[in-house]
Amino acid sequence: MSMTVSDEPTCRERECSHRAPGVGGDFYSGASYVQSLQRLRASAAADFSARVSSFFWSDARHIVVWLCHDCAAELNSLRPAA
Repeated sequence: MSMTVSDEPTCRERECSHRAPGVGGDFYSGASYVQSLQRLRASAAADFSARVSSFFWSDARHIVVWLCHDCAAELNSLRPAA
């Protein structure tokens, strides 16, 4: 049996709790999301991060985060996912 390992990067998706049919939003870079959280006070960052499916921050470069427009407006300097 032969196994092949792909060198292609894979992205995983996370989303805010507001994702539902008809709700507008966009995908953002996981690294950008984490950087935006780090600019908040600890309690605000903890409250906000509870809205999004969890992931290890060390994996942020492999994550894209979907945020509704309202959640995205609360964070500064978000970069759209490529």
